[in-house]
Parts: sequence; structure tokens; C-alpha cells
Amino acid sequence: MDEQTNKLNAELMIALNGLLDEHDVMQLTSLSRTSLYRKRRAGRFPEPEEISDGRVAYRTLDVKAWLDNPTGWTSPQNSLDT
Repeated sequence: MDEQTNKLNAELMIALNGLLDEHDVMQLTSLSRTSLYRKRRAGRFPEPEEISDGRVAYRTLDVKAWLDNPTGWTSPQNSLDT
């Protein structure tokens, strides 16, 4: 598949509230793998979830929330932590 088709597939996954792999997230956000890791470590990007042994994916709504406000996004507080 070409790059434009991959981008459309990732955007469709957001519309369907599916799961995104790291490659799709990198395409949607224009962030490199290193930048994703740095932002995650700093609490400035959503964490992926383990969906099976050795396989993680990002929830599309989490990535969309970041895309809507990339500079102001903060990790949501879990109500059980308070």
C-alpha cells in the first residue's frame, strides 16, 4: 500500500474507534518513534495498551484527544488514584 492509503486507513480507524499500531500513530501525528517514546515518558502522550503477549496498540480516542490539543494534552487522572 502507498503512504496515502495507509494514512486513510489510520484515519478510518479513528472514525471507527479502533486500535492503532505504532506505525499508524507515527503517520497520524508526524512524530518519530523516538519522539513518541520521549513524550510518553514525560506523560505528554497516551500510553499504548497491551492487547496480547508482546503486542501493544493505542486507543484511537486517546490519540484523537492528543491530536485535538497536542501541546496542552496531559495524561488523564485515574479516579482510583485519588
